[in-house]
Amino acid sequence: MSEFLYATLNAAREIIPLLAMREEHLLQAGAKGAGGDISIGADLLCEEIFTKHLSHIGHIDSEESGFIAAGLQVDSNRDFRAALTIVLDPLDGSDNYLSNIPYYGASLALCDDTGAVLEAAVVNFCSAQVIYDHSSAPYASRIHIFTQEHSPIAPAPAKCGVFEKAYSYPDIARELYTHKLKFRSLGASALSLAYALEHNFFLFCGAIRKYDALAGLFLCRNLQIARGADFLLVSQNKQVFGMIGRILSKHHIKQI
Repeated sequence: MSEFLYATLNAAREIIPLLAMREEHLLQAGAKGAGGDISIGADLLCEEIFTKHLSHIGHIDSEESGFIAAGLQVDSNRDFRAALTIVLDPLDGSDNYLSNIPYYGASLALCDDTGAVLEAAVVNFCSAQVIYDHSSAPYASRIHIFTQEHSPIAPAPAKCGVFEKAYSYPDIARELYTHKLKFRSLGASALSLAYALEHNFFLFCGAIRKYDALAGLFLCRNLQIARGADFLLVSQNKQVFGMIGRILSKHHIKQI
């Protein structure tokens, strides 16, 4: 097990029972974070715990606080570690958490000094699972946070996709329905992107941030991917991928 994965699992084990308590301070809104959204107490709690467990590995670029310098722990790999950066969304799906809707998690991408992703983990706090991959693995794995049980994730037939922010694009949603492309809009983009490994497709319309996309795109790097300034489309099904691409083009949403 890599040091990055080990630290991520330990952080998640600490976070899950604290989020479950739903204490008042976790639900209170604070300042606008580096990613542009208003942070709540739960966002900051998750960031604090992930930083505690991961800052010895490298710098952290967090959606909440922006750049957090690597810890000062000294060892023989310190110079190498200082070049690594973890791009972190500590609580993906904050509105779901606020509303007690059980679909929220975290997204972590470990990057080298060129920005290339070395390892990625997307955490589902509600199912106590991590979807994890590294650059030499043939498939991503699902890992239970408490038992550490591993199972590989291979593409398989699926009936539904996920269209995040569908409420802002009713014409596209209507046309997907016309083409019998079923979807759900779940409200946690990083988590939904990671699940494109198992779902029919993932579609996000609008500008998706690196905090939401970097880890998931690495996990899905062997699937069909198209993106532009105002959309991201991922699918394991070439036919569905092409169909949705044509729908987006019809609505003047174009690939870069």
